[in-house]
Amino acid sequence: MRSFLIGLLLLLTACGQAQGGAQSSPLALVTQSPTATPATSPPMSPMPTSPGPLLFAVLEAKSPGSPYAWNTVAIAGLDGYARAKATFIPLPSPDLGCMGSVLPPSAHVAAGRVYFADGKGVVRSLSTTGQVTTVATFPLTTSQQMLSFAVSPDGSHLLGAVLTVPAKYFSCSSSPSAGSLSLDVYSAQDGGASTLLYHQSLSDASKVMALTGWDAVGPLGTYPTVWASQGGGPGSTLGVAARIAANTGKVLGQVADPNVCQVWDMAPSGDYVCLGAPVSNSAGTYDTTASLHAVNGAEISHFSVATPDGSACCPFVAPDEQHMVASAHYVSVVSASDGTRFNLGSSVPGNQFSAAGWLDSATVIGAVSSSSQNLAFVRLGTPGTAISLGFPGKFLGTVNR
Repeated sequence: MRSFLIGLLLLLTACGQAQGGAQSSPLALVTQSPTATPATSPPMSPMPTSPGPLLFAVLEAKSPGSPYAWNTVAIAGLDGYARAKATFIPLPSPDLGCMGSVLPPSAHVAAGRVYFADGKGVVRSLSTTGQVTTVATFPLTTSQQMLSFAVSPDGSHLLGAVLTVPAKYFSCSSSPSAGSLSLDVYSAQDGGASTLLYHQSLSDASKVMALTGWDAVGPLGTYPTVWASQGGGPGSTLGVAARIAANTGKVLGQVADPNVCQVWDMAPSGDYVCLGAPVSNSAGTYDTTASLHAVNGAEISHFSVATPDGSACCPFVAPDEQHMVASAHYVSVVSASDGTRFNLGSSVPGNQFSAAGWLDSATVIGAVSSSSQNLAFVRLGTPGTAISLGFPGKFLGTVNR
């Protein structure tokens, strides 16, 4: 079982959360493209595989001096302009004592909208036209609570899980302080009141369930969940991917055996990507294998990357499942189902492209290290060219794939 006492690096991308506000609230801000930040590249043509200009959702940090305090959700295009934007109060980050909190994702893409939760547990949706709608409320009453939620692909059904943690739960000199955790799991229909499915008292800090998404098979979560951290590297705060029952909110089972397969990414179909442990080879380097598996666990394809230190990480599968991308010693490597392999972006140190996901089956989104971590994208047809979007952010997903 993976310990939750690791993982500072991914804490930076997991801690900052979206903040919510209804359209009528003075905290809400919907910004159309004329006031958005332009990209450094000229406007791009619509993607041929999309019914209109490809749009995607991101979280942004708009608080001065807080580059990872995500407090804005935006829907943008490949020209770098926001079509819609909402700024809101973030989810609370509990005081855990000698450890930092690792907050679950606070925004998800579903049904052509982006759904985001605020510091009171109100979940709202943002459309491509800027409409903000209250969808559900999973009540947060103290700063010692952590909310995770999931939205069905059609946007009709939501699950929410609220973890309540005693203040300074982790002592600096001993085991966790006295006091138990509690988990409240809720269900809600779009626009309806939430219903408490169950309340659970937890004496074991490693037995926490959190919600992370919803694919064609059903809700997804982590169990165990890494919800606190004192340091670590990529992957150390992932937790163990698990299937959750849509009607009860209970854990059905883990997606894969965590001792064999660390699940990194889930395709819309429910197929998933694993990353194996690095293995030393005869060349004195390390091979790490990324593998794509069907819902039933059968392997569909795999590829290995060699690094001098075993630092390969972060594999993502394309929506059509014909390509995977992974990071290998600061270089993003793409593997096709036919065995073709190639690198993305520049090979110049300090100016390399780091993949964060797929915009569509022919376009990878990520960041370029030399441009203040501005988001950028690379088309598979021109793999050596990374086009900056002109702003930093956390990629959430494509809105109109």
